[in-house]
Amino acid sequence: MTNQDEPPPRQNAFALVRQLISGAVSLAKLEVQHGRQEIGAMLASVRGGVVLIGIAAALVLAALISLTVALILGLAALLGWPGWVMALLVTFLLLLIAGLLGWRGIRKIKIGPPEETMASVREEVAWAKRLLKRG
Repeated sequence: MTNQDEPPPRQNAFALVRQLISGAVSLAKLEVQHGRQEIGAMLASVRGGVVLIGIAAALVLAALISLTVALILGLAALLGWPGWVMALLVTFLLLLIAGLLGWRGIRKIKIGPPEETMASVREEVAWAKRLLKRG
């Protein structure tokens, strides 16, 4: 029979450190899982919109191809140049414009880590540091 007024037996420092490390590892695993869930939720919310934008982009591309063919044929007839020369000129100009736009677009893309998870990890690291200073 144990007396309920007795304090629990004291653990040695190694056992406490082992518990702290085990808890930190478990917490890190939970944070990784939370980060994955957060990213998965973000991707799921935009998936339907991305599909519709992709279909719209394909239709716009088909319309632009038709417009480009009309431009090439019209300019060739207007200037009296062979169609293939005008097609090369228009193709070169379109590739130049596409390259410049793509370069500017790539420079504007900024991707970062999930903010909620990072804030939570920072709080837990600060908590662990305070706990270690006390001990």
